[in-house]
Amino acid sequence: MSATRLLVLAFVRAHKRAHGYLIGQELLAWSADQWANTKTGSIYHALRQLSKDGFLDEIEIPASESTLARTDYAITELGDAEFYKMMEKALAIPQPRPDMLCAGIVLMSALPRAKVLELLKTRLETLAGQKQEANAATEGVSFTGAEALPRHVEVLLHFWTYHSEYSHKWAAQLIEKIEAGNYVFADEDPLAFGVPGGNLVIP
Repeated sequence: MSATRLLVLAFVRAHKRAHGYLIGQELLAWSADQWANTKTGSIYHALRQLSKDGFLDEIEIPASESTLARTDYAITELGDAEFYKMMEKALAIPQPRPDMLCAGIVLMSALPRAKVLELLKTRLETLAGQKQEANAATEGVSFTGAEALPRHVEVLLHFWTYHSEYSHKWAAQLIEKIEAGNYVFADEDPLAFGVPGGNLVIP
């Protein structure tokens, strides 16, 4: 699942109609090329593929005296359902790469507060299990004696335990902030990002 695909779908959904250049300019202004590996070519590829899959409608705009011919895109009912499905995966399911989570966080105001909390709590449960696995893997490991593991494996185990501990702590803290009333969500403000025609809101 591509973070660029989710971001492109979200931006078309928010603008009701959008073309590749507009989406590219906004995503690059957010530095999405750095945290989601979003490039100009991948934006246009995502638009074409989303259209092919039935998630976007293509609208051909003929050239005029002031503009060149272009293709606009509008989200379909299937696309709207796909957006919610991708958001659920982005927020609830930990992935090795952080780009989907980053996209989910940026777009989380498109969902109701209660739904975001539900998804993040699911993520927290998974992370708790990963943390237990990491701790269990380090127990009884020996770096001396006949069955000793190479010393550099200790570095890997330390990274695994630290990463799982920090990821769990981070998710728990975000849940606390949302439960305390921080940020604005789609069921609280019609201008929250993700609502068609709404403005962009970065949490």
